[in-house]
Amino acid sequence: MNRLGLAAVTAVVVALGLSLALGLLGGTPTGAGDNGDGYRLFCGAGLVPATPTHAASWQGGVVLDFGRGAPCPDPQPSSAGIILKAIVGGRGAVSLTELGWLYTLLIFLVTLVTARALLVHGRRRLVFLLPPLIPVLEPDFARMFISTFSEPAGLFGAYTLLCGVAVIAATGIEDGFARLSALALVAVGGVIAGLAKVGFLPLLVLAVLVCAVTGARLGRGRWWSGRIVGPALAVLLVVETIWPIRASLAWQDRNYAEVNAINVVYTLSLVEIPGTATALGLPAAARESVGHAFYPKGPDELIGADAVKNDPDGIRNKVWGMLLARPAVLARAVGIALQSTYGRSLPYLSDEPWTPASVPPRNFGPVSGDMGGDQSTFRQWLDEMSPPWWPSLLVLLGTGAAAVALSRRRWTTRYGIVAGVATTSALGIAVMAVAGDGYYEIAKHVWLAAYLLDVAALSLCVVVVPVLVRCARDLRERRRRRVAVAAGEPAAQVTTPVNSPSTG
Repeated sequence: MNRLGLAAVTAVVVALGLSLALGLLGGTPTGAGDNGDGYRLFCGAGLVPATPTHAASWQGGVVLDFGRGAPCPDPQPSSAGIILKAIVGGRGAVSLTELGWLYTLLIFLVTLVTARALLVHGRRRLVFLLPPLIPVLEPDFARMFISTFSEPAGLFGAYTLLCGVAVIAATGIEDGFARLSALALVAVGGVIAGLAKVGFLPLLVLAVLVCAVTGARLGRGRWWSGRIVGPALAVLLVVETIWPIRASLAWQDRNYAEVNAINVVYTLSLVEIPGTATALGLPAAARESVGHAFYPKGPDELIGADAVKNDPDGIRNKVWGMLLARPAVLARAVGIALQSTYGRSLPYLSDEPWTPASVPPRNFGPVSGDMGGDQSTFRQWLDEMSPPWWPSLLVLLGTGAAAVALSRRRWTTRYGIVAGVATTSALGIAVMAVAGDGYYEIAKHVWLAAYLLDVAALSLCVVVVPVLVRCARDLRERRRRRVAVAAGEPAAQVTTPVNSPSTG
């Protein structure tokens, strides 16, 4: 009961912090304005923006209030859409603040389960909850919970997945119920995040892999009994998600094949690979359109775009083949995607609620640097970031920490697994972003990767700080011994430092 009470208090504090960050408790709600992507989800729920034009995109604020209408025939298949429909019910009016409260409740439940599982081995291991939690409360990430994007479901799923991995790192196979809770968190988080949008599929893949190598034994069963739960769950995840994944890929290809192909060609391959125009059968003059995306002016002003529109899948596959044949170019593109995680604030998406007095922006933003729709402004935006190499270095550090964690038994060191899962997921999202849409709107596409890299950085602190503290204590002890010996103190009175249980 004491453990459950402490877990409940922890979850309440987290929920209170998130509701304050969202402005749900008497303040002004803080969300993310629509750039046109929100329609993919709210139209499926039969929601109509309560604005004079019945549009939610580029209104100069976050449209919070929606009326009801007929659902559109081809909404985006997404776990975010299912969560959005949960607040609709049979009512005639809906507010996105209710969606914010729903995500707050979900975060509360996940935190409660995670804290209770971590407390199996004492209160100190609650520190394992901090790396996934602290970034969720940051305004750049929290505000997405009040929006009609797929990103909030991805963020909630990633938080749930990493909480499960944290519990796995903090427990052993004999901690049956705690491990079962962890596996449930990993599975649920991976499904919700991976099915939020195609670009987040790496999180589902990581969830399957984590389940496949995780054991959980209840009671004193045979040694092999604890090794089948995780792999069985991994197989179940694969079987249950095949159809939703195929539906998401088909929807993306059905609605955005031309858009994605043009963006990959003009914002990525023409920029990074010399001779792309000739290799793809485009006119040589296509170089004059380098760096420009499908939006805002459309493909009509892009030289050679008709050839891409006539065979978007074939052109895109050729570009992928060219990237695979040039690992250095692919690494540079992925590095730029990781660097773009600095743009997590997405300033072109309004955060204040829309009112009739709100003024839509004159420039809708696609040519701003963080949108990646113009080569010059995009490069200028990248050049302003410092240090540009830090996200890539963080990926390497997180991967290294995971490798060390798999070979060590110290519980603080084992937490490197969380850093490894976070950085691997961030890397996967970065690859999906550049391969799927080039550099266009890259900051938004890698927004969830920014959260994952923050989790990785904090996880590395959990791993490294105890080591530094232990080294500092041993250094002080050695200095004390040298001073004691120099002062003539008998050797028998000089103690040898021993590792403290608090760091063991």
